Amino acid sequence: MNLTNHIKSYVQVAYYGVKINRFNSSFPVGKVRMEYMYPMNFEEFLLAAGKDILLKNIKECYSKMEPMPSFAHEQALTLYKQYLCVGGMPESVNNFIENNLDILKYDSNIITNIIEMYIADMKKYVKNNIESIKIEKVYKNISSQLAKDKKTFKYNLIDQEGRKRKYETPIEWLVSSGMVLASYKIKKTEIPLKVYIDEDMFKLYLSDVGLLTSISEINYPDIMLERPFEFKGAITENYIAQEFISNDTSLYYWTYGRNAEVDFLIYNDDGIIPVEVKSGNNVKSTSLNIYMKENKPKYAIRISTKNFGFENNIKSIPLYAAFLIK
Repeated sequence: MNLTNHIKSYVQVAYYGVKINRFNSSFPVGKVRMEYMYPMNFEEFLLAAGKDILLKNIKECYSKMEPMPSFAHEQALTLYKQYLCVGGMPESVNNFIENNLDILKYDSNIITNIIEMYIADMKKYVKNNIESIKIEKVYKNISSQLAKDKKTFKYNLIDQEGRKRKYETPIEWLVSSGMVLASYKIKKTEIPLKVYIDEDMFKLYLSDVGLLTSISEINYPDIMLERPFEFKGAITENYIAQEFISNDTSLYYWTYGRNAEVDFLIYNDDGIIPVEVKSGNNVKSTSLNIYMKENKPKYAIRISTKNFGFENNIKSIPLYAAFLIK
């Protein structure tokens, strides 16, 4: 993989302001092919880092649902933790590679600068200063929203007068721009999932986990040394959302009663499959058990630091292999 070319070709497509302001005349229908460039997912990160053999091993073990050799499993987990710090923005990945995959030498100012440029773009493409301030407030508030036990977005956590009518348009702008990812609660576990979403119940994630790590001011040793902290779950969930979106997998979640919640639902050839996300190796989950009892899926997926396996009708997928879930 030529990372330099990847960086040169990387374009944040579909900025809402660009869509509004760029085409003042007729749009050339039939002559334009829309392509969306996302941050590099973990598979692309491994390719850029020259870990082709490890990547091949991951794919083979996923296909056979057999455990990775211990040394390869640990190596992949280390790279995964580095990815949580660096993220998938090409310039950030390039700096990490130029510093020989040494997280201590990596220049974290790159991500800080990207965030500042994002905010500058908000002000550039949104001519109304009041609206640009609202957009910035929503963007900077997402990490706090993800810190809640129940991560469903709450307008009143942005400010005391926060209401849907005040922040609906700024949120739409951020989602349309690709800077923010939206996951919607499902009212009914039937296909197609999209027609059963509750538009008033949703979660927001940042487009890149490295941006979330930076904007939340997390120290890299806390991630690399696996120090326990509650927000690690939010980082992990954001990472999975990013991996799914890069595979064109829509984001949905499920709740039941007051406390049960399954992080993601995907729809594939096996039907609607619940996906539970764990930041470590503690894989106990009452919510997933409730979902399986209520909906009886063909199987469930649990993503964690544990190795590949299939037990009690649950596929165990290591965090570093999430890109393979289609």
